[in-house]
Amino acid sequence: MLKWIAGGLAAFFSIRYLSRLHRASTNITSRIRVSIHKITLTGIELTASVQIQNPNPIALRLQHPFVKVLFNDRLLGSSTIENRVIVIEQNSQKDFSLRIQSAGWLTLIQILGTKVAQDIRSATPIQLPLQTQIITRVNGLPYEQTDQVTLQV
Repeated sequence: MLKWIAGGLAAFFSIRYLSRLHRASTNITSRIRVSIHKITLTGIELTASVQIQNPNPIALRLQHPFVKVLFNDRLLGSSTIENRVIVIEQNSQKDFSLRIQSAGWLTLIQILGTKVAQDIRSATPIQLPLQTQIITRVNGLPYEQTDQVTLQV
């Protein structure tokens, strides 16, 4: 009889703990800003500033974020993948600065069009609506957030 009670209590506390981890992983918030780092002969290098906030009363284990930058659902560039786990303490935040290498000018012309690519190369002021995706794992659960940002050249 004692085994059944101990097993029931262990199952209850395990389910409660996993439920809290799942709720905590859905409560995190992330913000992203994208800017042009440099324009070269091979393409554009972007910088993404990612801020991930943990408003939960427990610490979270987070896989290093992977960022994709898209224009009209077509990939402009992405960050590098790092196999690193980061701990975000309770009620705190982490900031990441990621370099995003875009494809070459030929691909950029195909995705953005010749006028926009030429405006970027000549540093003509434009506003470019982009989509960003942050992909990571929080406590082993997948987390993905898509945002709309405006890149000002």
